[in-house]
Amino acid sequence: MKQTPSPIKTGKEGLPSAVVFVDYEHWYISLNNNYGIRPNIKGWFEDLQSRVNVKEVMFFADFSHRNLAEEIGRIRPYTNKIIDTRSPNGTQKDFTDFIILDNIYQKALLADDIEAFILFSGDGHFSSVTAFLKNIYGKEVGVYAIKGCFSKQLMETSTWTVSLPDEADIYGLYYQKIFEHLKSEENKKSKNLPTFLKVVDAVSKDKKLERKKVVAALDRLIAEGVITKRSIGGRGASAKDALFVDWDMAAKHGHI
Repeated sequence: MKQTPSPIKTGKEGLPSAVVFVDYEHWYISLNNNYGIRPNIKGWFEDLQSRVNVKEVMFFADFSHRNLAEEIGRIRPYTNKIIDTRSPNGTQKDFTDFIILDNIYQKALLADDIEAFILFSGDGHFSSVTAFLKNIYGKEVGVYAIKGCFSKQLMETSTWTVSLPDEADIYGLYYQKIFEHLKSEENKKSKNLPTFLKVVDAVSKDKKLERKKVVAALDRLIAEGVITKRSIGGRGASAKDALFVDWDMAAKHGHI
């Protein structure tokens, strides 16, 4: 997670009061196109709360797209302010940007008690408003965006930045596919229990994932104790190390 620290420490519990504007189209589409994974909203929100005293969060997107519409249920635990930006004249990405900008300027004019403005977007169109908020209004401006889709100008005009996904987000996809495979094997009730190599082979082949990363993800799950190896089927060379999942621990770690 590439970032620069927030310099302002005021407000409740030493954190600045903040309002948050999320361009969910940028987040979802950029992450899916570049990394093949879905947004880790929970992880992002926890990071956000460590930086600012969140007063309000708004998500913006054209939710007429089926994939984005299916995300509403994942967003709702964090806010009810989900703003559908679909254009009456058809799909236009700039229409979403315009609505976000309008909401930012309105909030800047009406909310004197807000000390920080947080934006989730890598679009350079927002560099003017971030410069305005920081230099004219004296606000802290934090920006989250997806690596490879982050405007240099937007970075330079903000107070601090965070580039996603981090390592945990990337491994999350591999964890998900590993658990999907192991659950399907359990449901089959096959006598042939899954072994390390069989799981790696199946997940990397069926899910078209990089083999080295599947191995690394499985190793991490074993190190955490979420998955354990048990020697079965005899002694010596005839023994096999089968894998068993502690599903309760997997849920506790947020893997499922």
